[in-house]
Amino acid sequence: MSGTRELPGFRESPTESARFGLRVFRAEASAIDAEALVDALARERVDIAIVRIPAHALGSLQTLRVRGLVPIVADTIVRYETSLPITPLVLDESVTFRPATVRDAERLETLAREIFDGYVSHYHANPLFPAAKIADGYGEWAASHVRGGRAGTIAWLVESHGEVAGFSCCRVDEATGLAIGVLNGVLPAFRGRGVYRGMLRRMLHDFGARGLKRFAIATQVQNVAVQRIWVAEGLALTRTDNTVHINAMLGRAQAATSEATRSTVPPERFE
Repeated sequence: MSGTRELPGFRESPTESARFGLRVFRAEASAIDAEALVDALARERVDIAIVRIPAHALGSLQTLRVRGLVPIVADTIVRYETSLPITPLVLDESVTFRPATVRDAERLETLAREIFDGYVSHYHANPLFPAAKIADGYGEWAASHVRGGRAGTIAWLVESHGEVAGFSCCRVDEATGLAIGVLNGVLPAFRGRGVYRGMLRRMLHDFGARGLKRFAIATQVQNVAVQRIWVAEGLALTRTDNTVHINAMLGRAQAATSEATRSTVPPERFE
């Protein structure tokens, strides 16, 4: 028998585990290593594994099927990038940024829930994730950018003519000069007014002014509207990835077995 294979970067996602009441683990890989993944699922008692792989590596999923697992190809992520600074860059002066602080955490949660209500993501492809809890994830994700815990995270409240119209959450790696648009959106009432384009331009301007060298942003492939804006503003498609779910349900199964054992074995008596 071969030794235990390691799956680099495979770790539990505490927020997702708590939200869904399941042991949810994540990893990014260049391809599916079935032996390493099966070992990791058993070792960590994983309920659901979420693995992101390059789109060209989808053929490696067949190795999971051979091992009796049924992978779900849950979405396709497209990533766009551009060099910074961009000149000339005309800003829409009606769209402005206000730095968000920890005092804005609840507001960010509320904005995210409203903006992403009904938005289809990889979670919706998995029947084990209740739809009612998926929207909460966007709220937690947005608020985490001002609640600390990860270096380089920043958030802005986006205003249009002085009214809060959306938000922008980003991550900055000063060492590599890369800025990443993590989670951004505009409230339904402000859509169709050029606010998103104005927000993107201001992000590009601010990051370029800070001396950063590149900007990257990603979305699900079906989110065509924002991709049209990205292309119009000079961003180029650089890679595509697929999010794959594996419903192993090993943690819940063990919990159920333990509970059944406790209910059938009488407690020891000490007299």
